[in-house]
Parts: sequence; structure tokens; C-alpha cells
Amino acid sequence: MSVQRGQSFNQVLLEVIDDSLGVLGEEPRKAVYQYLMTLHSLERENIPERTDEFVSGLKKALGAASSVIERLILKKLYQRLGSVFHESQGLEFGDYLSDARRRFEVLKQHQTGYNDTLDSGRSKKGQLSG
Repeated sequence: MSVQRGQSFNQVLLEVIDDSLGVLGEEPRKAVYQYLMTLHSLERENIPERTDEFVSGLKKALGAASSVIERLILKKLYQRLGSVFHESQGLEFGDYLSDARRRFEVLKQHQTGYNDTLDSGRSKKGQLSG
């Protein structure tokens, strides 16, 4: 699955988080979201704006397993962006998200530019001219 036209980075990130937490199973996934809401006042929809709190809550909820989920989120996110996740010494989850957000913006600009180029090459009936 790739980034769909009109999707925001936050939507893509939430889909990837859902998918990654899903490896735990449906009930544990729901339990993690409930834990984040109850103990951290962090609703699912607010995770993209509060990623530090998400990571902190994930660590408290899952312990050492949280790092595995974090890496899975990042791998899936980079894959959705058409890239490959490479772990680097000294970088944290938030650093990778900043990089992914930058990559997303570049990808969206390329998609928009490509679509504009296609649209300008079409006749009024939608056929490619050339």
C-alpha cells in the first residue's frame, strides 16, 4: 500500500500505527489505545502531534517490546513512502518521524507535479494530446 492522493501525513502515520499494533492482536491493540487514553489523555487521533507522549506511553504499556513496535512502525511508514528504513546510531523515533514527514512532503510535491504535467497534456475531453 502506498500513499493515497489527498492523504495527510498524520492519516498515513495513524494507519501505519494501527497496522503495526495489530501484530499484537485486535484486543491488545485496543488495550494499548485505551491505556494511552486513560493514563496519558492521549486519543488515537492526537498521536501524530504528540509522538513523544505516544512513545513514552508505549514503553510503559509494553516495556522492552515497545522498541520492536517502534521499529515496525518506522519500517512500515518508510515503506508506504516508497523508501527503506535504515536505523542510525543516536537517532530516536521522533527524529525518524521528522525525516519521514520531510520525505512525505517531497513525495506529495512530486505527485502533484506529475499530475499537473499529465493534466496539462490532456485535451478538453480528457485524452492525452501529443
